[in-house]
Amino acid sequence: VMGDLSDDPKDIPKLVRKIEEGYDIAYGSRFIKGGSVEDYPTAKMLANRIFNNAVRFLFGIPHRDVTNAFKAYKREVLDAIGIKNMESEGFDLTVELPLKAHILGFKSVEVPVNWYGRKRGEAKLKLSENALVYGKRLLKLFFWGNLIALRDLFGSVVRGSRIGILGAIFLGLLILAGIFTFSGFSEVFGILRTVSLYWVLLSCLAILLTFILRTWRWSVILRSAGYAVSRGMIFKCIMFGWLLNYLLPARVGDIARGVALKTTEGKPLGMSLSTIVLERAFDMLTLAFLLVLPVILFYQKHLLWLEVLSIGVAVALIFALFIIYKFESHIVGVLKKFSSKKNYTLDTTKIERSIRLLKEGLDEVRGNTVAIALCFALSVLIWLFEISSIFFAAKAIGFDIPFLFATVSGVAAFITQALPVTPAGIGVHEASITGILALFGISTSVGVSIALVDHFARGLIIYILGLISAVHIGFASREYFKDKEEGETNGGHR
Repeated sequence: VMGDLSDDPKDIPKLVRKIEEGYDIAYGSRFIKGGSVEDYPTAKMLANRIFNNAVRFLFGIPHRDVTNAFKAYKREVLDAIGIKNMESEGFDLTVELPLKAHILGFKSVEVPVNWYGRKRGEAKLKLSENALVYGKRLLKLFFWGNLIALRDLFGSVVRGSRIGILGAIFLGLLILAGIFTFSGFSEVFGILRTVSLYWVLLSCLAILLTFILRTWRWSVILRSAGYAVSRGMIFKCIMFGWLLNYLLPARVGDIARGVALKTTEGKPLGMSLSTIVLERAFDMLTLAFLLVLPVILFYQKHLLWLEVLSIGVAVALIFALFIIYKFESHIVGVLKKFSSKKNYTLDTTKIERSIRLLKEGLDEVRGNTVAIALCFALSVLIWLFEISSIFFAAKAIGFDIPFLFATVSGVAAFITQALPVTPAGIGVHEASITGILALFGISTSVGVSIALVDHFARGLIIYILGLISAVHIGFASREYFKDKEEGETNGGHR
């Protein structure tokens, strides 16, 4: 608390009550409903808002007044941080202490408080002297915190040998090199030199819109299954999942976004994964629907096979859900027998709980016809924008293709990538689009160029927003990993 009575002592009981309710930290906030400031210097107000919003953006913290000195901490927080380990020697203590507590996973809450400008004396906080100190402290904590947060987050979802991952990347690059060789390096690079930034940006916008629509769709499915999650966090989980799909093979990202929802929102992993399977079924049915017109207008055997494949994958996913739904006890029994033969313990209780949640979720979704119709409509919009990216990519190199051609090539690319051979579909994406466009008489050099521009637009959106989302999810998961570590420690002492 500031000693000049700028903080109102009458607000102290508010902070204490939150600590008594079980929170580790109670922030006094002047900038939430119920809080107020009087006679706050304009320059300091501007600096405060810029800095606190930077904290919110970098760390994904929802609180609006983290640097306010008016806070209450449990003693356990200070013991965990270690007062002797504090590096601050001035007002940057108001940055170091709360952010270290956040990184270590302590639970916090904001409480509205009142602040009054001092009536006498001189303020010791000088912007000219402290701005650089605050900035350095923030960046140091950001990088240190990410080392801890991302290590735990990625460690919980990334499996497999490095050799296997490198092998998948090498295979993708090999396919890409083969396509370039077949198409002609000089021809492709000659085309790419004429790329229009305007159309590339439109392609990026189309991809961004697909992720906004995917967020809406997953939100509808989760709510139908009885789980409410903020769309902001859903968007971050989706982007994090796609980031991993663009870094690793085997569609690791599909599992990762379920894990992210568990570590940030406490939602059961089995439920999350079942909703993702439902999404995939919607996707495949939509792709089959979008292929109907091209198959009729441009009948070719290859297109018919694509139609059959997309319907087949959708049916397989729905059938898998049906089997799990109907034969829960048999599945658990088989897993128990398998684990006993292999001489290792399998936690079938968690599996039974996940299947039960899956059944409950499917019952809720099945009974909500409005939600099903909305999800299908959103799926159509998602894939129209996905296809639009290819259409705009062709425009970017000065080549006009009918939207139906873009539709067929897009569907082919998306179905082939359902087989998770390479990270980001490297090589596979380019080969499928080039191959389909070649069926319509478009040269391989043009087809490869279109695919590369489209892939670049996708990668740009996914890597930028995916990395930001990974950082936010990493920090938002600190409480989960702290509780998990404490549980394992306590279990080990029994």
